[in-house]
Amino acid sequence: MQNPIAVEPTPEQPSSHGETPITFNFDRPAKEIAEFVGLPEFPQCALGELVDIGGYTGVVVEIVKQSLKVKSAEGITMSYNMHGLKKIYGRSAPAPEPTPWSEPAPVVSSSSQNASPWATPPRVITEPNFDQPIKAMRVFAGRRDFPECALGEYVDIRGYAGVVVEIVDQSLEVKAPDGNTRSYGAAGLRKLFS
Repeated sequence: MQNPIAVEPTPEQPSSHGETPITFNFDRPAKEIAEFVGLPEFPQCALGELVDIGGYTGVVVEIVKQSLKVKSAEGITMSYNMHGLKKIYGRSAPAPEPTPWSEPAPVVSSSSQNASPWATPPRVITEPNFDQPIKAMRVFAGRRDFPECALGEYVDIRGYAGVVVEIVDQSLEVKAPDGNTRSYGAAGLRKLFS
């Protein structure tokens, strides 16, 4: 698992609110601002994230009134109006409705040997599709049908990108294109991203 974001206070530059600003580690993949603007908790959900806004990459270091302050690795801070970002990068079509809990997830194979009668049978994707667009895990973690809705999806979990290839007893197995697989607890992902 990757290290958490490195945070260092920089007391020599107090913010307009008298708080100590925070600098962040830029050694991680930037996320498109479009991943955040459609979320109900925008702009707060973008705070501390390394984002790409029309080719300008930086960390969202502060939210002042209706603007996001984005600081680049070079130390240049740009301000972006949240309503302008929503207008430019917001979804033009409504988000798809979540599938009902009772609807079965796509199943390629299932092995229920040695499982208790109350355990959820594992669901497996044997041929992951790495050609689909990568989606932020927060797109799925807040849904009622999570983790089933993430099965087969190409997701980004804090810089680790892979396809959710298996769900076993509320644990997601995520396989990267290089073949490496990581396991994530659904409860932890829900807590982290919703």
